[in-house]
Amino acid sequence: MVVLLALVAALVSGTADYLGGRATVRHSALTVNFWAQLLQSLLLPMFVVLIGWKHLHHGDIVLGLVAGVAAGIAYLLFFHALAAGRMSVIAPLAALTTALVPVAADLIGGVSLAGGRWAGVALALIAIPALAYRRDLGSTTISLRREILYAVVAGFGFAGFFMAIGHTSTDSGQWPVAFAAIGATLTMGTLCVVRRVPVGRPPRLALVTGALMVGSGLAITHALQVGPIAVATVLGSLYPLATTALAHRFDHEPVGRVNVAGIVIAIAGAALIAVSG
Repeated sequence: MVVLLALVAALVSGTADYLGGRATVRHSALTVNFWAQLLQSLLLPMFVVLIGWKHLHHGDIVLGLVAGVAAGIAYLLFFHALAAGRMSVIAPLAALTTALVPVAADLIGGVSLAGGRWAGVALALIAIPALAYRRDLGSTTISLRREILYAVVAGFGFAGFFMAIGHTSTDSGQWPVAFAAIGATLTMGTLCVVRRVPVGRPPRLALVTGALMVGSGLAITHALQVGPIAVATVLGSLYPLATTALAHRFDHEPVGRVNVAGIVIAIAGAALIAVSG
């Protein structure tokens, strides 16, 4: 169940990232993020009520808000870095950092997994940067050091979301991800006011992005709550698979040998994790 939920979350999230990226062509990343997060904060509570919960713990509310703030800031840094730097450097490094942090935390914490699952996690970690790799020959307005800094910090922010949600209890149901959306919305709204960025009318693609994030958020929250955080995070970080496929289909971006190798390794890693459960 954890493997299926995490993979579904990755594919839906990758689709949302692709559409969100398309939306930022005409609108600022801050505006797109604000509307996407706002739609989530409106829709998620309704789904949470339909799904149900046992008891809403105060600690889970705090973890949800923290997760939302971390993810909101991470998205801003990530999109800013992509706009000013090279995707070939930023996307793989951010995705790999996102997956590595929870894995390292589980290793340090002594989390026990079957040997086959650890081998599958290792394969998935290799696949993530390969899937995210894009050949980028364009110019960059920031240095390599800043590209690495933005990518790593964004990766830590995304990892913070996974780890915070992963430490919430199943008693609270899906409320943590709903509060994460609220935290992200408040963060984006505050930044819009501080930076005097007019939100204007909601871009259509931003709303579609937010709707897709609702589905991915529900799936990854349950996966993180019931399964090992390292497994759910690594499989949930395979979102570049969907982004690559959509960019190839609609933007005619070539799928290189590195990407193909990443796809094969990702499938092998996911299958190994599944059969070793």
